[in-house]
Amino acid sequence: MPETPRVGERLHGFEILNVTPLREINITLVELRHLVTGARMVHLANEDPNNLFAVGLRTTPQDSTGVAHILEHTVLCGSRRFPVRDPFFSMLRRSLNTFMNALTSSDWTLYPFASMNQKDFYNLMDIYLDAVFFPRLSEMNFRQEGHRLEFADPLDSNSSLEFKGVVYNEMKGAMADPSSLLGRRLNRHLFPTQTYHHNSGGEPDEIPDLTHEALVDFHRHYYHPSNAWFFTYGNLPLEQHLEMIEERALAHFEARSLASEVLPEQRFEEPRRVTETPCCWACHR
Repeated sequence: MPETPRVGERLHGFEILNVTPLREINITLVELRHLVTGARMVHLANEDPNNLFAVGLRTTPQDSTGVAHILEHTVLCGSRRFPVRDPFFSMLRRSLNTFMNALTSSDWTLYPFASMNQKDFYNLMDIYLDAVFFPRLSEMNFRQEGHRLEFADPLDSNSSLEFKGVVYNEMKGAMADPSSLLGRRLNRHLFPTQTYHHNSGGEPDEIPDLTHEALVDFHRHYYHPSNAWFFTYGNLPLEQHLEMIEERALAHFEARSLASEVLPEQRFEEPRRVTETPCCWACHR
């Protein structure tokens, strides 16, 4: 295992805040913070050759247009240093990764991957860092991943228009599932003033209201190192991780104060009873 850093030590723009041996599981927990941007990081050092990297951001949507979900898809459609159509799926086919994904939750978005090959690991980190912090976010990719209008019959321009899109179709399927629909409707009424009131994945009848400009603005606000958490795990040297994170991403930013926290919900003063009726999404548009 590489040498353990010391508390107070500064490496590639980061300061070591805490070093905690977790002897029961043969792991050393290292907590860090980036000196300029304030980005937070946790490293779990051990002898496992299956190294993992993830960068997460607190993303708290204020509507149900699916902006966080659509952005998660769109950032992986080409970036500043990798301006190809779909680097994510290209690497899925060519990489030696043991795991690759991107996840949108109610109030955070996460981009994780793992690999047992050192060269492959840093290739993927390079792509992920550029995708998250410097995506192209073209309108064409937004239309593909979010929503667009198509003829019901592509060969007949007189046929009716229909909404299409990767996330739009995905959420139509998700919201047709009774358990998913029940969970979303419970949150809508249990959290009337919080971000959890909204469907971060996107409500099918609201997704078409999202504009390309709103997507770009959401990225500009939330996808900043001051709002980021990094996580690494495995037997590769922490210092090498920090060098790439600093060089490829954080060195290009200054600190920023931004609002992404989730405020306390207002307590109900009395019991409430609500009734929801399942929707036919095709009837809304």
